[in-house]
Amino acid sequence: MPDLLLPLLPLQGHGQSSPRQLAGLTMSTKRQGKKKGQPRRMVPTATGAGAEGPVQDEATVMLLQEQYERICHDLEHLRRQRGQLQAQHRFLQQEGQELHVQSQEFLGYLGKRAQWRQGLAVSLSEENQALLAETQQHHQELLACMKAQEEALHKQLLQKEAELAHLTSELEGLRWVQDLQKEQARHIQVLQQELATARKQQLERLQAAKTRFLQEKAAHEQEVQRRAGLWVQEAQGAASRSLQEHSQAVRQQNQELRQELYRLVQRVQKLQAYKHHLQQKVQHLHQEHGFLQDLIPLHSRVGRWMVDP
Repeated sequence: MPDLLLPLLPLQGHGQSSPRQLAGLTMSTKRQGKKKGQPRRMVPTATGAGAEGPVQDEATVMLLQEQYERICHDLEHLRRQRGQLQAQHRFLQQEGQELHVQSQEFLGYLGKRAQWRQGLAVSLSEENQALLAETQQHHQELLACMKAQEEALHKQLLQKEAELAHLTSELEGLRWVQDLQKEQARHIQVLQQELATARKQQLERLQAAKTRFLQEKAAHEQEVQRRAGLWVQEAQGAASRSLQEHSQAVRQQNQELRQELYRLVQRVQKLQAYKHHLQQKVQHLHQEHGFLQDLIPLHSRVGRWMVDP
């Protein structure tokens, strides 16, 4: 019997029974033990009656052992279920971290898009708020689901603990049960303290994660605003440089046009001078032609004079 009840020590930590409930169970068990003990003192010491009593006690003990083994098996099954729930909880926490990483990547993507759109800072803040609300809602749904599973498991544990308490009351005749109950009460207190500490640590981690997320969000918004300012300055600088380059190009073109115009003016002046020279030459030729015209009659008269001797 003691070897069969040893697995009870680690399994009782999964329940929520208080030391006061265990003390009540112990007192009720003692009263039942007193009631059961009275007929035992009235058992005759004859050989036949003495042989029949141990047989009945042995059958009762075997029946109780079977019931106890069944309850221990059920408690072990509940313990495995609790381990599965804890694994699910860790998986959900990991999924929350992955969602946080995806949110950061999404924020980085939105930050890149802000390079081409200066007015994206406001829409980025709205998308961050929507993403944060969706993440918080998903987290609340997961917590509610886990809480419901925990409550269902807690009810099953309470039911099994009730059955175990009833079985323990039937096994009051064994002295070590009281010591076992005390040890279980101390173990339950330790587990309750550990559970309270774990819940406190979980709340602190959630609060720290929320604070860190808000800080990262504020820092990201400041970075977006700073980058937007830098992009505006770069755009203004690029526009100024482009205007200067265009002005310099226009001045260069104007200077080239002036030089070309100056060359054309000089060429026109040369052409005009050449034209004037040609006009003077033509006028001189006209004068020579007129002079020759004047010499023709004189030449004819001289010829006739020379012909008439």
